[in-house]
Amino acid sequence: MFDAFPYDEWSEDVAEFWTFGGEGSTGTWILTVLGIAAMVISFWGFVQLENAKLRRQAERLRSSGALSRPGASPTV
Repeated sequence: MFDAFPYDEWSEDVAEFWTFGGEGSTGTWILTVLGIAAMVISFWGFVQLENAKLRRQAERLRSSGALSRPGASPTV
């Protein structure tokens, strides 16, 4: 098996290096905040989209009379 890991063991030298800085750096915090903001915005958008779809479907059901009781005349 080919092992591309250039070190004999995992150490602090390896754990603290990445593109945006070391552990706890400003880059780490900026990316964390941006990730959380993107997650919250995506979740809010998903809820809004599903709410709009549910409202449209409820309106279609109301207009077709599917939500009225049997024997009752549909209200418009």
